[in-house]
Amino acid sequence: MEKPDSIVRVNTDVLVGISSYDAYVYEYLNVDNGKKYVGSHLGEFGDGYWHSSTNIEFIDLFSGMSPMFEYKILAVGTYAEMQNYESKIHKDNNVVKNPMYYNLGVAPSAYKVPVRQNVIKDFVMAKIEAGDFNVSELWNKSTLLERGDDSPVSALQVRYEDNPKVIEIRNRISAKGDTSKCGRILMVELGGGKYLIINGNSTLLAVEPLDFVTKLRVAIIPKSFIEQHDINERELRYIGQLMNPEQEIVTTPTSESDLIKTLQQFYVESDKKIKFNSVFNLNYIYSILNCSPQKAGAIAKKAKKEYHENVKLKSGSKVIDYHSERNPKNHKKVLDYVEQLKKKKEGAVVIHGGTGAPKALAIGALDAFVNNPNAHEFIFVIHHDTDENYRQWETKHRTVFNDRIGGMMRLSQPINGVLDENGIERDGVVRTYRIIQMEHEESDIS
Repeated sequence: MEKPDSIVRVNTDVLVGISSYDAYVYEYLNVDNGKKYVGSHLGEFGDGYWHSSTNIEFIDLFSGMSPMFEYKILAVGTYAEMQNYESKIHKDNNVVKNPMYYNLGVAPSAYKVPVRQNVIKDFVMAKIEAGDFNVSELWNKSTLLERGDDSPVSALQVRYEDNPKVIEIRNRISAKGDTSKCGRILMVELGGGKYLIINGNSTLLAVEPLDFVTKLRVAIIPKSFIEQHDINERELRYIGQLMNPEQEIVTTPTSESDLIKTLQQFYVESDKKIKFNSVFNLNYIYSILNCSPQKAGAIAKKAKKEYHENVKLKSGSKVIDYHSERNPKNHKKVLDYVEQLKKKKEGAVVIHGGTGAPKALAIGALDAFVNNPNAHEFIFVIHHDTDENYRQWETKHRTVFNDRIGGMMRLSQPINGVLDENGIERDGVVRTYRIIQMEHEESDIS
């Protein structure tokens, strides 16, 4: 493309290896005095667009015949990303009052960036890793685990599903005999004697049943620091995700499914302006997984695919894990509920199980039927533990389970001598069953 005579040279190095893009940010540099103009354009370089400045001084120089400007493409990407990048340059350099810029105004952002990645990675994480927030006093495990309206501690669960590695953490702590190799429980001071855990939930889950662990090391980010640097909830979640690589004593690392849900939330909350394969999202994935561009791109693609397949987007919630070893506290909720049903439904046979093992669940149901030949009411309390288990149950296993149990019930003979709720003896009572599902999700702030 032929360039205007006022442009000394054109630098498009940033376009090397890029096949397509929606928009770009460009810069004019006056080689005589160093004065700049920065703008953005929806379209590809070479479509005839050069600038949209309304600065008379710049227009006069640009339209003149004297070569004095170096033109450079600074970045390419989606239009929303380039609008944000242009706006950031304008704000960072205070272009309206800066005599070294021709810009007469600050370009508006397309959307508010949900997470200031550089601020969190380069500043906040550096202070955490340096131990700036470490507290010398050990905290009681019971205090950290207590949950209730009056409890001093709440927890922000940055991973949406509890990871089976909790058991491995527990086993390694037991083998070591202490928690010396575990990282500190990281909390944010909320004020009024309240604290929010943003990292260390898996460690707490692991040590809960270990009697020899009574105290744990903590780090506390002061409320004043949070307010001074205007750190939001999304950024607190980001800190938690950044702090979960593999360590000597195993943590529960941030998974692909966590990142997929995070990218979906960014997309929805930005009014669909933060595209799944945007530079912002890819950098977000890189920073947490330290993976190849190919893997980051694959995760972004999967997030987009699942979103458009109408996978339920959970914002501010997590899957409840009822596994007996991973989460004995939640498993006890299942057992307590089963006992309540038994008392409420006298004579009913109540069994429970997870849908992650559908065959075992069906076998348990058959055993209950065989072992209770005189029972006429059966109640199956089920839980899913993961989104995948839930999906498999809804799409496949539910139908198979109902067909097997329902068929068995239909083949069985009616029962005589059954006492109804009024104490009257009834004959020819048909066996029945029903399925009760435990709650699948809860708030990720407990």
